Amino acid sequence: MRPATKALALAAMVLLPGGAFAAGSMPQLNPHDMVPQLVWLAILFAVLYGLMSAIAVPRIAATLQARDAKISGDLAAAEKANEDARAAIETYNQRLIAARESARGLTREREEADAAAATARLSQLSERIGAQIAEAEKHIGEQRANALSGLEQMANEVAESVYARLVGQPADSGALNAKVASAMKRSG
Repeated sequence: MRPATKALALAAMVLLPGGAFAAGSMPQLNPHDMVPQLVWLAILFAVLYGLMSAIAVPRIAATLQARDAKISGDLAAAEKANEDARAAIETYNQRLIAARESARGLTREREEADAAAATARLSQLSERIGAQIAEAEKHIGEQRANALSGLEQMANEVAESVYARLVGQPADSGALNAKVASAMKRSG
């Protein structure tokens, strides 16, 4: 026998009057008691359906709605936090760029101020050195003039003394001084 045939034979024995369980071993399978059982089954099903639809299903629906609302709220809060983070990062980057530009500007200004100060100091130093050089040239000129005037005087004295020894008489100072001055102009 095939398995389907076996199952059909077993069902017939159980459900049909005079079957194996109809003798009283299982009263719920007695065909005479099946109609009231089906009525009670329908009544209990209707009561359970009413209770489920009135109490359990609304609570489950409310829980699902609350869960969906919480998830939606959390997603909205996460999206807002994400947007806020992006805006904060953008603000940070803009401030960082502005700070870098400000630092470059300050560095540039400081370099320009340092260059201007160095130029002013160099100018002052150049003027001071120029004044010192002019003072030194003036001093050298005075020393040279003093040396030349002393040299001319010494040359006059030497010339007078040489002339006096060679000729044996004193020389004319005016003529001799003019000749010495003329010789010094030619050599100098």
